[in-house]
Amino acid sequence: MIDLYYWPTPNGHKVTIFLEETALKYKIVPVDIRKGEQFASEFLKISPNNRMPAIVDHVGPDGKPLAIFESGAILLYLAEKTGKLMPSDTRGKYDVIQWLMFQMGGVGPMFGQRGHFVRAAPEKIPYAIDSLHQ
Repeated sequence: MIDLYYWPTPNGHKVTIFLEETALKYKIVPVDIRKGEQFASEFLKISPNNRMPAIVDHVGPDGKPLAIFESGAILLYLAEKTGKLMPSDTRGKYDVIQWLMFQMGGVGPMFGQRGHFVRAAPEKIPYAIDSLHQ
């Protein structure tokens, strides 16, 4: 069983999609980031950077619990654990890893910035908003 420390964010959705697609048994443990629950000492033991999502695999590689944070690291771990959604040949494997890194370092952060500047920023900054629509 995997505990998924989760809040409905794009990064959290990536992990739930993987878990559903591979039929792994998991339990969602909500961590309400609006209330600052990601800063609780118990959660920081699992995710020291205080971000969603994080998992605890109670049946880790050595049969002992393993905590992993950062959605990209979680996806790579789950692909290795299940043998699914990651090609075994080197070329195919690195095709997948390249696209994962592109999403993690490019597309994902840009969508996050867009959401912040369009919906959450206390001051509407035209340059920040307009540059995201190009």
